[in-house]
Parts: sequence; C-alpha cells; structure tokens
Amino acid sequence: MKEFSAVVMAAGESKRMGRNKLLLPFNRDQSFVERCVSVFLGFGCRQVVVVVNSDGAGKLVRIQSPWPARVHTVLNAFPHKSRFYSLQLGLGALNNASPVFIHNVDNPFVTAATLGLLASRAGRADYIRPCCGGKSGHPILISRRVVNDIVSEENTQTNIRDYLSGYPALSVDTDERGVLININTTDDYRRYFSGGGVGNGNT
Repeated sequence: MKEFSAVVMAAGESKRMGRNKLLLPFNRDQSFVERCVSVFLGFGCRQVVVVVNSDGAGKLVRIQSPWPARVHTVLNAFPHKSRFYSLQLGLGALNNASPVFIHNVDNPFVTAATLGLLASRAGRADYIRPCCGGKSGHPILISRRVVNDIVSEENTQTNIRDYLSGYPALSVDTDERGVLININTTDDYRRYFSGGGVGNGNT
C-alpha cells in the first residue's frame, strides 16, 4: 500500500454562499472541514493540509477537538488570487514524497471507498480522477511529479484543470454520486442537508 497525503482547499471567499463554507454543519457532530479531514485521516493519510483564508483561520478555533499533529493549517493571505496559488501553498507545506489527494471543502461527501478506489490506481497515471455517469468529480489524486511541477510553477494564475490536462490522466468509474456534488449556494445546502439528499449529512 502506497502512502498518501491530502490537501483540502478551503480558502475561497464563498461569495455565492454568503458565508464561509468551512464550518457549514455536515451533521450534528462535524462541520464540512472536520468531515473532510476525518475521512482522509481515517484512510491513513500521512499528512493532511487545510488551506484557509484569514476568516477561515479565525473560525477554526471554534473546533472543539484538536486535530492530530499530522494535520496542518496553511494560511492564504491573498484569497483573491487564483485557486492554483492556494494549491501551491498547500502542496508546498507537505514534506514527503507520496501521491497527494486534492479535495475541495465544499465537496463534503468524500468517502474512504472513493479514496481506496483512486489509491488502487496510483502509479498508473499522473492525474487520477473519479467519474460517475460519465462526469469527473473529486477528489483527484496526483503524482509526486505533478506536485513538484505545481509548486515550482511561476504563473500563479494558471487554471488547475488546464494545467493538469498536460499530464497522463486516468478516469476511474464509481457509483458514488457524491463525488460530483459541490455545495456552492444556500439552495445547494438545503437540497442535500434538509431531507432527501445524499446522506442528508448523516453518513
């Protein structure tokens, strides 16, 4: 079994939501960020880096249970910059040579089963993504070669998807439709967390 790390992207300004999505309740016991971190830790990731903006950093003090030492928070002091810049910060904070899962905090339905599915294909491509119904989802898994290239990239305005298109990719089919779900607005949140949605936040 290869060793893995993870970067959780949580530095966005959440303009469409109107509030920081980092601490949106996932269930009675966990916020979105706690849910994501707990899944990666439960899977056995060596390191989990959470990239936050200054507002998110302040809100994290509300989390009652401190994370273990292998979870690190990285501050993006310039959230108006591109997501690529946030990703560079997160990847730059890792200190090992393992493949890395890249995940967004507003994709809260990540599961260990999906991580295991992607991990089982590690080494077959530089960029591995889950697909459900012919659509690509999250998280993605990137090789250490891609990690090093992203960290050293000088153009911080690069589009992540366009950048990754230059590497050998592998799509892995899954029936877990949660890989496609982004919670971007209050309507999205109500849809999935007010009855009838995937997991109802109770998974």
